[in-house]
Amino acid sequence: MRKIFLLSFDDGTIYDKAFVELLNRYHIPCTFNLNSGLEDFVWEFEGNPVRRQTLSGTVEQYKGHEIASHSLHHHLLTSLDEETLRREVTEDCENLKRIFGVEELGFGVPFTECGDREVAVIAPHVRYIRLSEFCEGFDLPKDAYHIPIHGLFNQPDIYDRIYQFSRSELPVSLFVMAGHSYEFEFLNQWEYMEKLLQYIRSFGFEIMTTMDFVKEFYPL
Repeated sequence: MRKIFLLSFDDGTIYDKAFVELLNRYHIPCTFNLNSGLEDFVWEFEGNPVRRQTLSGTVEQYKGHEIASHSLHHHLLTSLDEETLRREVTEDCENLKRIFGVEELGFGVPFTECGDREVAVIAPHVRYIRLSEFCEGFDLPKDAYHIPIHGLFNQPDIYDRIYQFSRSELPVSLFVMAGHSYEFEFLNQWEYMEKLLQYIRSFGFEIMTTMDFVKEFYPL
């Protein structure tokens, strides 16, 4: 029985640097979903300023991990007309391909809403879509454009969810864990996250990037 574990983290803030160093310590690959139209953008979380990175300076930082699109400006996708939505995806992909020298990209949905219309517009331009909706079971998704999230790194029952996953008897099981690195900083969860990575590692799961998973299980 194969148990595939994916990490998918959003937004590309300055705290990704320390997170990558932590991941590398445990030889854990991760998918980072980035917005190329919001470089150096600052917003507030829990009353603290959060700054996104200048992506051209992060090429070496993210080496060994996957870069995916998170849309150009992190809008709520369902609020956009089709042309604007298409541009949010295509321009972000063009920028990320140029900056990071990759040939194809996946897409991580910003916020939580993404319906059939949005999937239909986005899918022709990317290799896969990681949705923001949650899935209780660990079956493989129906296709590469409906990859769900199975848990957030800091939800109260994440350890229980991962243990349940470890007990799955499906021939192939999937678990996608999501989050944001700035939460480690402002919620004082760096030590918590390191222990969680150790816990994940202890089961011997196949930990891979989302793109590697998609290429193996959803070949073109």
